[in-house]
Amino acid sequence: MWHMRIAMRDTPAHKEESAPVAHDGALKHGDTISGRHSGREILPDSCARAACALFRLPVSFMVAVSSAFGYLLVQPVPDIRLALTFAGTFLLASACSVLNQVQERDTDALFSRTAVRPLPAGRLTLMQAQLCASACFALALACFVALNDWALLWLYVVIIVLYNGVYTPLKRRTAFSLLVGAVPGALPPVTGWIAAGGSVWDTALGALFVVYYLWQVPHFWLRAERDADEYARAGLPVPILHFGATRYARLLRVWFHAYIVGLLMLPLFSFMHTTAMRVSVTLCAMAVLLAVGLLLHAGQNRRALHWINASLLAVMVLLLADRMWLAHGML
Repeated sequence: MWHMRIAMRDTPAHKEESAPVAHDGALKHGDTISGRHSGREILPDSCARAACALFRLPVSFMVAVSSAFGYLLVQPVPDIRLALTFAGTFLLASACSVLNQVQERDTDALFSRTAVRPLPAGRLTLMQAQLCASACFALALACFVALNDWALLWLYVVIIVLYNGVYTPLKRRTAFSLLVGAVPGALPPVTGWIAAGGSVWDTALGALFVVYYLWQVPHFWLRAERDADEYARAGLPVPILHFGATRYARLLRVWFHAYIVGLLMLPLFSFMHTTAMRVSVTLCAMAVLLAVGLLLHAGQNRRALHWINASLLAVMVLLLADRMWLAHGML
């Protein structure tokens, strides 16, 4: 879920007429953030809106929510450590997003969905983006240091290395890059779990990680499918182009069914305590299996994506309800 985007799109800042930019992301001579030779000053509020788009705030927020989810499964009473975990994860997700856009500023300009991001649109300079990333990385590190747990600091490093150091460059080279990128995407709940004092060797944590990992493959494959024509024009490998429609559809179903199996296994682990919630999670998984199976068979892949995303959110809510109700003696 570093990549985790539950029914989300990138949300660029308002569109302005922007100057042409070089593929290195820097503004050309005489350009301003508002437009080339426009004579207007770079307004602070314009910079702030561009920075918000650079951080991809909805995505970073949901990443932080998944970290808080992992925390509350272990420690259901909110405290200062939960606040630090949420803030640190949010800042780290924002920093990775900014650095990712610095790395991909040239390819972002080739897609209608991403061409309006601050760097390809020319609303921020490369140096401004790098400063934003550095500030967020530093603040995130401060939050994790305050939590005083070496395991969290190792996770901080692993997430950056895998997401920005390995996954982002691999996206240009292979259609299988997500198999690496899904690892940092599944680590936010692990971060919260460890911050709350849970054991990294707990089999329940392993099950949670596997579910998040498996969810990301159908989620991102279906998202990439929507932009397949633009990926083809840009010469970037994605599964639907690499495998062809028939093999892609079969592999998509394999990954989706693996995700459903992961959901059906959750009631067997220690973080579920009540029969009602075990039954609810099982019924939720079966409903998603039926609905998404029918939608994929009918070729309604966009609706299938919404169901897959909603299913993970629903299971998160059910697991939290189970934990909270047990802690407060409600069941």
